[in-house]
Amino acid sequence: MIIRTMNKRDHEELLRLWSSFPGNAITGADSRDEFEAFLEKNSSFCFTACESDEVVGSVMAGSDGRRGYVYHLAVRADNQRKGLGGALMRRAEDALSKAGLEKIHLFIFSDNPAVSFYEKSGWHVRNDITVMSRVLRGDSRR
Repeated sequence: MIIRTMNKRDHEELLRLWSSFPGNAITGADSRDEFEAFLEKNSSFCFTACESDEVVGSVMAGSDGRRGYVYHLAVRADNQRKGLGGALMRRAEDALSKAGLEKIHLFIFSDNPAVSFYEKSGWHVRNDITVMSRVLRGDSRR
């Protein structure tokens, strides 16, 4: 198992991985063009886990210059509960910290079973803020 910097060639396999989780929202932001544009700005925060040249996990993270954000932490079902999700998250957290960011956030549907994974990993559920969204284009299911 290797964890390496994510690259543009990973897109198709990553979409398959991300789509394999019920309730995971794949939107226009995950199109090839949007994915490549995101990596142009944030590749140092994005990692892919591979086993025999096959993508088995990923974490996409980025920065707006003030805060970091984590997107699409995913580990293929047959590789879960082996520490890979934690290793991917640590790589992203370390990269964001080295970039000088003090705090990172992630957004997750409240009914996603992965909430407990994040809590065990030291993340805190915020009850003092309200997240508001406005869809400007693309999928508006949630």
